[in-house]
Amino acid sequence: MQIMKEDKILQVLACIQKRQMETGHSPSYREIIKLCGLNTIGQVQRCIKVLKERGELESDGGYNGQITVDDRFSGETVGVPLIGTIACGEPIFAVENYEGVYRLPKEVVSGSGEHFMLRAKGDSMTGIGINNGDLLIIHAQPNAEYGQIVAALIGEEATVKRYTPKGGKIILHPENPKYDDFVADPDDCRILGVLVGSFHKYN
Repeated sequence: MQIMKEDKILQVLACIQKRQMETGHSPSYREIIKLCGLNTIGQVQRCIKVLKERGELESDGGYNGQITVDDRFSGETVGVPLIGTIACGEPIFAVENYEGVYRLPKEVVSGSGEHFMLRAKGDSMTGIGINNGDLLIIHAQPNAEYGQIVAALIGEEATVKRYTPKGGKIILHPENPKYDDFVADPDDCRILGVLVGSFHKYN
């Protein structure tokens, strides 16, 4: 029997919760196949079985039926995808590498809208506590206010810096004196979103 990956299991749970919040009803197995990019009802059944064993689903309603999420797990967390690695030192080639979906408490995300996570790399933002390997929670938005910490694309390179535009230029300021500002024309820099939180692992 094929073992389902954790990110797919969490994606199925997030899909069920989202549909329940939007419509008051759970999606059918066939709808989950389409929404989660699965191939067979058997894959959905395996994900549902794991979630039931964990106590996160109360029932599955049968072969093509409706699914009920345990109230303890409804509305308390949000599914946030982890998308690749973002550079905090010298920028790296920006590849949006979808690594999985993680359940986060609603309290750690900022308001409404889409959120995603990126893994920090490097030491250019250590002055504000962002370290190599930290998971950065980003509120997806195409613009930012002066002084906010942003995830941005310069050409095809991604970086996270403090946003300090000046004189018609985009200035991305590192929080480490070892590094110089990045200066770019607005047409060459795209804001991916604004930092709203991070997770740091203590060894």
